[in-house]
Parts: sequence; C-alpha cells; structure tokens
Amino acid sequence: MAKQTEIEKELTKLPILEYVFFKPGEIIFSKEVRDLCQGNSCGMYNSTWACPPAVGSVESCIEKCQVYDKAMLFTTATEVANSFDMKGWLRARVEHEALTDQVADVFRRFDENALILSTEGCTVCKKCTYPDAPCRFPDRMYPATEGYGIMVMQMAPALNISYNNGANTVTYFSMVLFNE
Repeated sequence: MAKQTEIEKELTKLPILEYVFFKPGEIIFSKEVRDLCQGNSCGMYNSTWACPPAVGSVESCIEKCQVYDKAMLFTTATEVANSFDMKGWLRARVEHEALTDQVADVFRRFDENALILSTEGCTVCKKCTYPDAPCRFPDRMYPATEGYGIMVMQMAPALNISYNNGANTVTYFSMVLFNE
C-alpha cells in the first residue's frame, strides 16, 4: 500500500481526468474484443508490435496481466468540435499518449517491469518494424488494451469511471499493471 500512496502523490501532478486502482482479477477480458481487432477496423492488425497477433493470444495476455498485484485504469477527456472531428480525435489521442508516457515514467520508478497498455495500437514510429525486426522503442510501445482483449466499455462503469464524458468529447483510457 505504501507504493500506491507514493504513486498517487506523483499522479496528482498530472492532468489525469479519473483513475482507479484495482486487482488484475477484475479486468474483463473478451474474445469478442479481439475478434474486432482481427476485423482490422482500425488498420493496425498484423502491422505493429502493439497489436495482435504480435501481443499473443487472449489467453497469453490474460496470463501476462495475472502476474501483477495491482492495476490502475486512467482517463483523459478532450473537447472536440463534433463527433466527426477526426483532427480533434487525433490531437486528443496524441495528448493522451504523451500523458501515458508520463504515467509510465511514474510507475517505472516504483516497478521497472510495470506493464503499460494504451489506446488503439502504437504510433511512436511512422513505420513499425513488425514483423521483420524487434521494436525500436519497447519502453514507449504500449500494447492496445483492445488488443489484449480487455473490455474497457464494461470495466469503466464497474470501476466507477466515466466511459463517456458528454457530447463533443473524446475519452481515452490507459491501464498500468504493477507489483506492490
């Protein structure tokens, strides 16, 4: 609990909208989420180290998460002009990923093996090395929560986190798994 208290002191300095600590056993996994990835609606499937199939099977992702003592889900919400404002969505995602880098730095000071999961696949490099060479920036490559088969849409309300923060906003989620 002391580690969590120290982490929370650091997190209060960051522009996180909401966060919650919980046990990895509370993560809701769903093969259907992974099936959506395989449908490649985002265009990242089989093209990056942060997405399936590179992250492994849903079963192996569950195993990776279950070795940790604690987890934390956090959000950002950004106003956009309207629900079709793709530039606004992209800007919000870039800002969320920058915050995820800051959160990762906090957690890795306390647990160098913390697992950081974020949104929609990695965009650190213009062209990913997958599958021909190892990731160039493994410390900044955060696998997608969806790629792990995590059902954030159901988890958020179960953990008292807002999934939707109102009209003309985009909410992004990241998750950190760590050992106390």
